Amino acid sequence: MHRREFLSSIASTAAGAALHGLAPAATAAIDSASRQATGVKIGEVSHNGALAWMRLTEGATRQADGELRRGNVKPFPQGRSTRELEGSTPGAPGSVRLRYSTRANLTQARDTGWLTVSAERDFSHQFLLGDLKPDTEYFYSAETRDPAGKLHAPVAGRFRTALAPDATSGLRFCMTTCQKYSQLDHSDGFHIYNSMSALDPRFYISAGDIVYYDSDDPRATNIELARYHWDRMFSFPRHREMLAHVPGYFLKDDHDTLTNDVWPEMKLKPEDRMNFADGLRVFREQVPMGRSTFRSFRWGKTLQIWFVEGRDFRSPNDIPDGPEKTIWGVEQKQWLMRSLAESTADWRILISPTPIVGPDRTNKGDNHSNKEFAWEGRQFREWAHKTLGDNFVNINGDRHWQYHSVHPETGTHEFSVGPASDSHAAGSPGENKNFHRFHRMLGGFLEVETRREGREAFLDFRLRDVMGQPTYAHTFTRGIKS
Repeated sequence: MHRREFLSSIASTAAGAALHGLAPAATAAIDSASRQATGVKIGEVSHNGALAWMRLTEGATRQADGELRRGNVKPFPQGRSTRELEGSTPGAPGSVRLRYSTRANLTQARDTGWLTVSAERDFSHQFLLGDLKPDTEYFYSAETRDPAGKLHAPVAGRFRTALAPDATSGLRFCMTTCQKYSQLDHSDGFHIYNSMSALDPRFYISAGDIVYYDSDDPRATNIELARYHWDRMFSFPRHREMLAHVPGYFLKDDHDTLTNDVWPEMKLKPEDRMNFADGLRVFREQVPMGRSTFRSFRWGKTLQIWFVEGRDFRSPNDIPDGPEKTIWGVEQKQWLMRSLAESTADWRILISPTPIVGPDRTNKGDNHSNKEFAWEGRQFREWAHKTLGDNFVNINGDRHWQYHSVHPETGTHEFSVGPASDSHAAGSPGENKNFHRFHRMLGGFLEVETRREGREAFLDFRLRDVMGQPTYAHTFTRGIKS
């Protein structure tokens, strides 16, 4: 079924009592408008499970005529409410549930049951969907009701589970990073959401700096303001539409944890009343996220992806470098190296919020390509070169320019996807002929595709601009036994 046909089918079905499991006489109690202004996020998709994020809001859409805060960062007066601001979507009490089925008309649907939401988690909830079939399309109806039991119009969507571990089919995914609200390039949301959606990826990755607490106005100095950054970012029509049918994996970096280049014990300014623990709480509250922020997913025989956590376990940036200084921490690094070495996938791709190869600017000291974390960066690159062979690639967020780099000594390949908009591109140290195969200081995203042809495995990387036009392509090839 084509996407337009599916949405039409759900829309017509949603008006009927069957979608809610109600008798005909009860349909009058359904409000004609939805109450999910921040949409639905499906995440952490595996071959047999997924997480579904829902949030109940007072209205169906974002505040369109509130005060616009997209300029220079200014203090937000105490006593004022974010309700007054453009893009706000206040939460509301009530309950939520998800009904999902392999059939577009939701017959024989499974039901999570109703779950009460409250202000403690910004009126959101995450449902764990288990016992799913691999490589199967699921259709869902995200439903809400108020405390009195009055139903609202549901939100429809779909997602497809990951390939079974023994499947040989290829797949396509996209990745983006650095989506700063003040650098928005369209009133309905970033161009890249339409551009990625047009490629029909199996999933997308948002690799950190999803919002900017510290440098987008208003500065997030408390949990209410931090939540507002998420509300206004994910209530755009383009963002809601893509996430309704493309599942995601979400990573955090510094700006969506707390502030620039942050580490857990970093001394903050007196006006920063939100602390590191608050930042972790809000992130896990706002995206579908399982037990651990570092994790790995297998997509058939062709691909395994790893997501690393770059903030929670790091040493202070400003202490002397050496064997004990770390970005990843002992437990995560041991897990990463062990699981990478054990993988039998055609291609092993690490998704890192920050660079491992670079090169970066000389005045930065926050990542593995900087001298401040040179010991751990060198250790990992040399280990990967000796252990992983020719089927390991790193993709990173954080940098505001697109590039393909190859480390001169170890041959480690790294792709940087660039920021979400052209106006946010900046800061590159310039093209470096010792590292760069490609360098472009503009925005966009990355498309990655795996495929098999006979006894050969292919991994295609395509950097694209914000409108989806290709800017650079590179293909890896290797022989396979089975």
